[in-house]
Amino acid sequence: MSHSLSRSLITVTFIILVIGLVALISASAVIGEQNYGDVYYFVKRQLFQGVFLGLIAAWLVSKIDYHRWKKYGPIFLALNILLLLLCFVPFLGSSEGVAKRWIKIGGISFQPSELLKITYILFLAGLLSGSSLKKRRKLIGFPFLCFLATLSLAGYIIIKQPSTGSLIVLILSSLSVYISAGASFNQILFFGFIGFLGLGFVIKKTPYRWNRIISFLSPQQDPLGQGYHIIQSLLAIGSGGLFGVGFGKSVQKFNYLPESHTDAIFSIIAEESGFVGSLVIIILFLILVSIGFKIANRAPDEFGKFLAIGLISNIGLQAFINIGAMCQIFPITGIPLPFISYGSSSLLINLISIGLLINIAKQS
Repeated sequence: MSHSLSRSLITVTFIILVIGLVALISASAVIGEQNYGDVYYFVKRQLFQGVFLGLIAAWLVSKIDYHRWKKYGPIFLALNILLLLLCFVPFLGSSEGVAKRWIKIGGISFQPSELLKITYILFLAGLLSGSSLKKRRKLIGFPFLCFLATLSLAGYIIIKQPSTGSLIVLILSSLSVYISAGASFNQILFFGFIGFLGLGFVIKKTPYRWNRIISFLSPQQDPLGQGYHIIQSLLAIGSGGLFGVGFGKSVQKFNYLPESHTDAIFSIIAEESGFVGSLVIIILFLILVSIGFKIANRAPDEFGKFLAIGLISNIGLQAFINIGAMCQIFPITGIPLPFISYGSSSLLINLISIGLLINIAKQS
């Protein structure tokens, strides 16, 4: 059964990867030609910097016993927080506008907040698997306070970058691990209350986030400004109909839909392959997530269980929020679609997560 789960996980991941590369050929062709004189510019970079390196990294971690990583969790988290801080160093950090989310060395850029989706889950899984259920249920206790302190520190740095989407995914995936570890109802209420207050404070301090919520609720109020992105996304999805306009025939990719090859690539897929193609993507992610939770359920110990839950929650939440944002279910947050959106950092981290899940499955 364990080998069956790992094979299924590899198969579904490979199918989504292939679909992503094919979709990227069309979605990035226009911007690649305009900016770099090569319609395949982004596909080549995704293939060699993301897929190639990601598959090698996934293979390596799938061969190393995941228990070995447990003792290094605090060290990896500390190094990751240091990397987050280095984004603010002028000669190392790479910025786009006010955002300082990348470290750039030579021609290679990396987003440390993506790596945090693994290092924090690794740290949290080790912390909670080393504590008894009785201790975890205490509202005031070392595991709870350590969880709250580390998540607050990482969250504060991410908000300063800012990278709200990454923080949302990190918080929700961390909570999924903590709840699965036996969090009490009082703790869940406490996290909900703190999260609500924190969200209100952040929105008050940064008006553009409030404008984004307003544009989500009523994009027609500012169709050429804050509401432009979601309107163009809905136009792309609606234009696809049942079977789509055909591969490569998207209209929205001609500079109408912002970020057509990154965050909004699902809308291009929906335009070209229609409802049927969109449904295939959603079903594939549902299958992937269900396999991940089966691996967690059959894990040989608590550390493997918590690690698997956190990793697959990361991937599932990113897909759920990205697709929901493109369909106006959620405000647009800048979260990429796993394995499909252009972005080497995200793809590399997601493939490493798959490698860890394969390792856990093999020991089930």
